[in-house]
Amino acid sequence: MATERILLTGATGYVGGTFIDRFVKSEEPILKAITIDALTRTDDVEQKLKETYGDRINIIRWPGLSDLEFIEQIAANYDIVVNVGSGFFADGAKAFVKGLARRVKPKAPAPWILHISGCTNLGDRPLTGVAHPGRVFDDANSRATYDWCKEEDERRPWPQRTTEIGVLTLADELGVNAVSLNAPAIFGEGTGLFNKQGIIVPVLMRYTMMNGYGFKLNDTANFDWVHVEDLADAYILLVKIILERYDRGIGYIPSGKDGIIHPSVGRVLHTEIFERCLDVCFAEGVLPREDTPKEKTIVLKSLQEITDDVGSGMVDLVELGWAGNKAMTGTVLPRLGWKPRHREEAWAKDFYDELKASREGRRGYVFDSCMGRKV
Repeated sequence: MATERILLTGATGYVGGTFIDRFVKSEEPILKAITIDALTRTDDVEQKLKETYGDRINIIRWPGLSDLEFIEQIAANYDIVVNVGSGFFADGAKAFVKGLARRVKPKAPAPWILHISGCTNLGDRPLTGVAHPGRVFDDANSRATYDWCKEEDERRPWPQRTTEIGVLTLADELGVNAVSLNAPAIFGEGTGLFNKQGIIVPVLMRYTMMNGYGFKLNDTANFDWVHVEDLADAYILLVKIILERYDRGIGYIPSGKDGIIHPSVGRVLHTEIFERCLDVCFAEGVLPREDTPKEKTIVLKSLQEITDDVGSGMVDLVELGWAGNKAMTGTVLPRLGWKPRHREEAWAKDFYDELKASREGRRGYVFDSCMGRKV
């Protein structure tokens, strides 16, 4: 029998909100019968979700990722948890796994957690450690990615990586199925009710508009990318597979230490992102100004300068993100039937959309929410 409810974190977030919207509007028969139980914290969020999605969404009030006992108790009621709220709280994420483990029974399909993580987990340390400029992580050999991330985290912990490895390791130990979508740069306008913006392009567009030039820490930093709707669709596809298959996707969807999946569509150098930002700003007459360079310019900056300027004081985030090689190849999701619709044309268009959104005041600064400081 199909699961009638799934549990979702991140209902007010960029990915979570888009997931809800696309899930509820899906024409897939098996999904139309499913209710999403969304963890939320405030009355206004509850009201807006219910007004928009009606009985397709059920609200569960929770105190947040710090209440581990509550998380375990609530997760024990579900066969599928979609954890797209924040990938930076290891204890909270592992509490979902512990709760799901209470449902593990002999000869019965084990429950699933569908986790979100990010490409900075894969970044090298070209400024303060070891550089790997030609390395590409391929989810066809996800165990090698897991092994490297585990070893790297023992050397130099990074909270998002610690969380991802913790979830997958504990899931294997407790007999829970777990897959982590290690997301690249996510772009595009979200379709949820609350946060609609990504991080990478909005932050770099904002920097370009304010300073009149781009920055670089080296020449090898890169990002793969995926549109937020396509990323949400990847999670929806995984839910659909789990519900439809007689084996609940076990052995079909990679899990545990083999469960790091890369939802990658394209790849670009960090400097190429700034080139696009500058091209759009010059084409639309935003630049140059009297106090900015008259030519399109990308300036070499120090790690500390960028940490202070756009990194919210988080030096690890800046090196892994703005300087690191994070190249990934994703073959698992296409094998499962994922067909991303937003490709190079949408990526190029997004820079015009982000400039317009910034000029209209629809873009804020989002590192805090990304790292769960407001979860």
